[in-house]
Amino acid sequence: MEISDVPLNPNFTVGNQYLRKELHDQFRGQRQYGISTPSSESFIFVFTDPDSEEHGYSDRFLDNGLFVYSGEGRVGDMTLDGGNGRILNHKENGDSLLVFEKVGEQNGADVVTYDGEYEYVDHYWERAPDDNDEMRDAVRFKLSPKGGLDTDLDESEVNNLSKEELFKRAKESAPGKSVSSTSGTRTSYTRSDLVRDFALRMSEGVCQACMEDAPFISKAGEPFLEVHHLYRVSDGGVDDPENVIAICPNCHREVHNGQHGDELNDSLIEKAETRNQRLQP
Repeated sequence: MEISDVPLNPNFTVGNQYLRKELHDQFRGQRQYGISTPSSESFIFVFTDPDSEEHGYSDRFLDNGLFVYSGEGRVGDMTLDGGNGRILNHKENGDSLLVFEKVGEQNGADVVTYDGEYEYVDHYWERAPDDNDEMRDAVRFKLSPKGGLDTDLDESEVNNLSKEELFKRAKESAPGKSVSSTSGTRTSYTRSDLVRDFALRMSEGVCQACMEDAPFISKAGEPFLEVHHLYRVSDGGVDDPENVIAICPNCHREVHNGQHGDELNDSLIEKAETRNQRLQP
C-alpha cells in the first residue's frame, strides 16, 4: 500500500493513506485513543478500527452517508466528558472532526485512510458490553460529512423545482435525514447546496435586509448575494432552509460587525419565519 507523507498543515487528502504514528509525530495528540485531541490544534482526530467491535464498539458507515461512531470508555458506563465531550461540543469549540479508518499495518505501525471532515449531528445510548463483558451504557455519535450528505438531484433538476418543492427537498436532506447518494460521473447536490439555492431563489435577486437589488451580477450571470445563517452553525444553529436568508455583502458585514447587527438579525429572523410559514404545507 502507498503511504502518503503527512502535510505540515492538516490539509489531508480524502482516500490517502497515512501512518498514524506520523500523524502524532506531526500534530501530537493521544496515540492510543480512538478520539485524539492535539492540545494546540483546532481539530480532533477520530480513528475507527474494524477490529474494535470486540471491545463493545460498533462503528459503521450507513448507506445514507452518516457515520455512526462509538464513544470512548472501555470499562463501565460511558460519559459525555473527555473525548466524548469534545465531539459533542466540537462546533461550539471551533474544532473540526477529521475521520481516519484503520486499514492495515506497516512495520508495526497502524495505516489509516483519511475519510474526510465530519460534523456532529446527534447521539444516542445503547446497552453494550465493556472490556470485562459487563453490560453498560454506551454512546453512539451520528456524524455527517462536512458540507452535507449527497442528494439524488442534479443541477438541472434543482433549477426546475418550485420554491415550495425546493424548500421541502432541502428540509428532507437536513442533518440526520436519510437521503440517497449518487455514483459514477453524475454531479449531485449536497444538503448545503440545496439550502444555499433555496435562500437565493427566495430572494429573487433582492437583499432581504436593505431590500435593494444585488450589488452586481456574478460571473455565473446571477445576482450576487450571500447566504446568511440566522443562527450561526458554530453557535448550535443548523444548515437548514428555515435558518438561512440571502443578503448583500454590505448588510452581511453589518449583521456580524455592525453596532446594530443584532437588531438587524432579529428583523431577518422575523422575515424568514413569515417566509417559512408561507411554504409550509
